[in-house]
Amino acid sequence: MFFKILISLFILFQADTILIDKIAAVVNEEIITLTDIDKAIQFFPLSRTGGEKEEAFYARVLENLINHKVVYLEFRDEFKLVEQDYEEVQAPVIRRLGSLDKLMEVLKKFDMEWGDFKNFIKEKVVYEKVLQEKFLDEIKIDFRDIENFYNKEYVPQQQRLTLTPQSLIEMASRIEKQLKKNRLTEKSSTWIMEMKSSYKIENKLLQEGK
Repeated sequence: MFFKILISLFILFQADTILIDKIAAVVNEEIITLTDIDKAIQFFPLSRTGGEKEEAFYARVLENLINHKVVYLEFRDEFKLVEQDYEEVQAPVIRRLGSLDKLMEVLKKFDMEWGDFKNFIKEKVVYEKVLQEKFLDEIKIDFRDIENFYNKEYVPQQQRLTLTPQSLIEMASRIEKQLKKNRLTEKSSTWIMEMKSSYKIENKLLQEGK
């Protein structure tokens, strides 16, 4: 497996158990572990594109987590998060997994409680809030793009999960929001790259892949 190439170890002491995780990246002194990548794959709408190798997929997810952390560290003191802010990230996770019960099952696999989940998604919550305030008004979505996403992404995903797809009319506003978020990431890439230049970032996953 790909993760075996990582040799940096992160030791967690929990009760009488020693859990060994692997460090994937360090942003300033903040650690991102391989388990964090696995959590992001489970919780966020991330999937391998056609023909994408496991190494490339893990690297892409890690880069997202690095971006989340940099924006969070930069702007965390400017926001007082409320429950509605968390809901913006929580709701898509629950819809993607099928139900709140399904999410709780996934949390158990990671030995997480609901509070742990909220703490894990906090950086993504701040990341999306910052990007929306800076760039959202500039983004326009054509209905043809919504229809295309519905037919090529949403319906096949629901079928894979053996769930009944909702109608295009029911899903249109949600899909529009998701497409805006996707374009937010594209539009903000240069801005984030400049911000990252002022942070000390060690991408151990990238280093080990060389």
